[in-house]
Amino acid sequence: MNWKDFVYQEVIDHCNNTGSKTFSLQELLNAKLATFQAFKPENHHIKEKIRQQLQFLRNDNLLSFLDNSGNYTLLGVLLDDEKSETAAIDLTRETAERREYLVETYVRKAKWAKQAVELFGHHCLFHGCSNTFLREDGTSYIEVHHIIPLCQGGEDRLWNLSVLCAHHHRMAHFADISTRMTVEKILLNEVATRIER
Repeated sequence: MNWKDFVYQEVIDHCNNTGSKTFSLQELLNAKLATFQAFKPENHHIKEKIRQQLQFLRNDNLLSFLDNSGNYTLLGVLLDDEKSETAAIDLTRETAERREYLVETYVRKAKWAKQAVELFGHHCLFHGCSNTFLREDGTSYIEVHHIIPLCQGGEDRLWNLSVLCAHHHRMAHFADISTRMTVEKILLNEVATRIER
């Protein structure tokens, strides 16, 4: 087994032991130092080696790094507690409830979304955000957001479009009003600055 696979298995084990998918390098080393040393006793730079392997796991989208806080989050794995919780849910007796909706929607023009991505790139415009991942085709995932929604009089124009990660896009729509207004102000300023360049 190579270092990366070994560290990945130990990260999963550590997360299962703590019941949390979020951990720091120091927490991992405190819990697993003896295990890492036993794996390759000839390596005298364990901390540096583990930091390197965590970076490799980030590159493979198996971990994410949380906003320079020094914490990592395990991605795409159910912890043992989560598995037992989901196993206990019996959906076989559930029947779908039929509902009928009349929905009015606002449809944006795809050309503006394409231009927004071309101008602003594939990284979230929210300050300090590095929350991104690659799709199957190798392109970065990003969502185009109307800063002022079309239903509130916003326009399909570059000044009103931004690119956001899924988290900040949801925040822009579903956070409390104060947070939404702050996000709107930040994005309008950032977009105006980028358009002027």
